[in-house]
This record gives sequence, structure tokens and C-alpha cells, in this order.
Amino acid sequence: MIRIILTVVVLLFNCLTFSQTTKKENYTLTIIKGKVVKENKQTFWITPATLTNNTKDTLRYYSMSCSWHSFYSVDNNKLQVEEKDCDKNIPIILTLAPGQSRTVKIRLLISQTIATSKIKFKIGFNLMKVSGTQKNFNFDFKEQQKKKNIIWSNII
Repeated sequence: MIRIILTVVVLLFNCLTFSQTTKKENYTLTIIKGKVVKENKQTFWITPATLTNNTKDTLRYYSMSCSWHSFYSVDNNKLQVEEKDCDKNIPIILTLAPGQSRTVKIRLLISQTIATSKIKFKIGFNLMKVSGTQKNFNFDFKEQQKKKNIIWSNII
């Protein structure tokens, strides 16, 4: 009986592993723990976030020249993505070749009431693709605020 149960468990594990490796997402966001720093009586968690294009096509997507961080969000209310003031802030188009990645450092403001060792979170990126061969900026600020196309990272 134990052999049968063990065989079934091994088969299920192999099926799950195989299905996860063959079913790859088009775009992934991966984060690592990074480091915690204190500046001006505030504590920040600096977390590298890597967007990867897993498709065979070049990804063209919108960002901002200064407030690129506004495309990111965090799922834990003890953390918030740091906002910075900008003098000149315009929409830009970024490209990511097939199989390539781009890493940015996200600064998360930490609530003073929690220890960083107890925080679990993931970061989301609002991917706003540029449609077709569009060369002009047809950027919709209202659409960006809706955050309908969020890619969530792994949990740390």
C-alpha cells in the first residue's frame, strides 16, 4: 500500500513539475530581498525588480522619463513605493528584446511599526504595451491609473 501511495505521489510531482516548466508566462517580474536603508528618519527597502520578456517578439511598453516608479505597486499596506518629484516628466517608450531583462531598483517606504523580517510582499508592474508600430505617444494617463495589466512578482 505504501508503494502505491509513493508511486502516485511521485507521478503527481512529476506532472506538476513538467506542467510548470512548459507553461511559461509571456512576461515575468522577479524580485529579490535587496537591502534596508535609513534616510532622514525614514526606512526604505531597496528591492531590485527584473522584468523579463519570455516571448519571441520585442516588447514595446510605456514608462515615464522621471516617474517610472508610478507603474509599480506593492501588495502589502505596510509598504509603499516611494514617489519622487519631477521637474520634467514625459511618457517614453521602452523596448525589451526577446529573452532579455531590465532591472530597476524599487524603493519601498516601510511603516515604522513593523520589523522587516516579518514582512512578506510582492511587487506589481503595470505593463502598458505600445500597440502595433505606433511611433507617436498615444499615452493615456487615465488608463495608467486603472492598473489593469499588472504583472505580479514572486513573494519575498
